[in-house]
Parts: sequence; structure tokens; C-alpha cells
Amino acid sequence: MPSDKKVRVGIIGAGWAGQTHARFYKNVPFVEVVAWADMVPGKAAEPAAQAGVPEDRVYLDYKEMLAKVELDAVSVCTFNKGHREPTIDCLQAGKHVLLEKPMAADIEDATAIMQVWEKTDRILMVGFQPDFSQEHQAAKQIFDSGALGDVYYSEAVTHRRFGIPGGNFVKKSTAGAGTLVDTGVYAIHNNLWLMGDPKPVSVTAITTSPLAKAYKGVRQAFGGTWTAADFEVEEFAAAFVRFENGSVMVVKSSWAAHADTLGRTFFLGTKGGLALGPLELFENHRVGELNFTSQVKGVKTDDWAESWTLKMQRFAEAVRDGLPSPIDPRGVYLVNVVMDGILRSAAEGREVQVNASYTPTQEVVLSKTGP
Repeated sequence: MPSDKKVRVGIIGAGWAGQTHARFYKNVPFVEVVAWADMVPGKAAEPAAQAGVPEDRVYLDYKEMLAKVELDAVSVCTFNKGHREPTIDCLQAGKHVLLEKPMAADIEDATAIMQVWEKTDRILMVGFQPDFSQEHQAAKQIFDSGALGDVYYSEAVTHRRFGIPGGNFVKKSTAGAGTLVDTGVYAIHNNLWLMGDPKPVSVTAITTSPLAKAYKGVRQAFGGTWTAADFEVEEFAAAFVRFENGSVMVVKSSWAAHADTLGRTFFLGTKGGLALGPLELFENHRVGELNFTSQVKGVKTDDWAESWTLKMQRFAEAVRDGLPSPIDPRGVYLVNVVMDGILRSAAEGREVQVNASYTPTQEVVLSKTGP
């Protein structure tokens, strides 16, 4: 694609994620949102108009959008259980895809997406905007420099004291799971990415939701409402993950917990340690004599809007310039492997083995509806 040509993008899904994609695409001068689809009548009309999309390019069926509009790329921003079909259909239609996190709600859907992607030359990028934050970029440079040595232990932590979203987020039929696929997915991806995507081999975990189940009344948060009777997913998840290289990771994710904090995300290596929020590097230059703890100066810890803009920009640049995905989907697939292990282990009450390959002996059905 010529460097001066606009990248033409369609959006599937008109909820918060779709509207946020459109908002930050506006910050990328060579991107034009030209079409929008949402299965709920009228839902996409207002955000599409704000994005400058003509009324005749707003659709109820994304397949009609793919058939009628010339697109270079598509943002898939549906609810979690709705990721598989549009992602596969867009890839098979020859479109590059920016898929909002998580890759999928379950391992079968993620496997199907990966199997299709491997057969195309299209970009598949899962939208983890924290990867583009100053803090995580600086942390990645420290990891890649070898300053930590071999990382043998890490903790991946996300925490809300009582911040449970409503609507699609608390239903298994739409979300698949709870805090794990909403916020925990960020921490798991972050740790795997920084550590170079080690392959998980086993998981032992618990998931639970005692606070939500005991809640009396109607709770409103993050633009949604829920009651205890509505609640079908976990509010808390904790896990111990073993990797092929001998390292381990503890995962802690909560929507609700009687604690101000569950701790920080951190890493222990043979040469040094690192923690996030704020970014700190721990070094011991002479064992037993000099210990150094240094906060990395000049690194923002809260650059949410900048990170979102960079997410959209890096994706669009890859589409325009023929570059690989800025976030490797093969690494993101490992997040689904870990999450699947957590949910299976919690359900079975024991440690479970996990398979990091997405080419199982018997392939899953790739698309339920076809392109």
C-alpha cells in the first residue's frame, strides 16, 4: 500500500470498545473509519455518525459490510464470546484484523482463530494497549538487555476492591468468564510478553465469587448493572503456573476482595528484579555488600490515552507498510492456554496439564457460519 494512501477501516461492534477504537483512530491521520456494523438495530448509528461514517455504510450484518465496502482492515469489538466468527470471517475475506482483548473467551475459539490466521498472510493483532505504555516499553528494554538474568518467578496482579462491571461481563454466554478475561488477561499477557512468551505446562488454580453472590440489591459500575442473581462468573481468580523452562508465575485477579491491594506485578531474576507501578529495578552488584533499588526516572505510569493512540497507530502502520503484527498472536494464544488451565483446574479442584500448541490432533471446526 502506498505510504500516502488512507487505511480504510471497518468496525464490528458499537459498544464501549468499538467506540473507543473509533475515538483513537481519529488520532491517526492516515486512517479513515469507513463502515460500521452492529447486530443491535440503531446501536451503531450515533457513534458511526460521530466517526463520519455515512448512513448507508452502517450495517446490522458485518458480512454485508465485508461484501459491500472496500476495507483494508477491521476492528473486531464484539463481546468475548462473539470474537471467533467475525475474526475468522474477516481473515478469510482478506482483511487485516485488530481484535479487542481477549483473543477469545475459551481455548476452542482461540485455537480456531489461530488455525485460520496461520493460513493467511493477514495481520492479526490482539489489542493490549498497555504494551505501548512508557512503563511497559521501558520494562521490555530492561528485560531484553539481560539485566534480570534468568527470570525464575513472577507475579501477575490486577485488583479492584469492589468494581464489578455489569451487562455482558457477568454472563457466561457472552463473557465466558469474569475477572480473568476482563482484567486478569492484561496481567497474564504482560508477564508472558516481558518474559519472552515461555510455554506453560501446568496450572493449579481457584476461582470464586462469594462477595458478588452475597451482595444485596443492584450494583452499578462501569456503565452496567448487575444483581447477585445475574452473576454467573468469577470475581476472584488465583493460580500457580509452571513453564517449560522451569520458571513459575503466580496470577492474582480480582473484581472484588476485602483488601486495598493484592500486591504489585513483579519479577525475580538471577541478576536482578523488577516491579511495575511504579517501574523499579532491583540489583545486587556485589552479593552481600551493595544492594540497589532504583525507580526508573521519567517513565509515566498513567498514559492510558497515549497508549491507546499508539495501539491504533502501530496496527495501522503495519497494515500500510506490510509489517508483521506489533503484538505477536502466537504469544497472545499462550494467554488463552493459561486462562483455560485456570478455569479447568478450578472446576476440577486439582492441577491440570496444558498444551501450548494450537494444532491439536483433531482440528476444531474453524467457522460455524462461514465467511
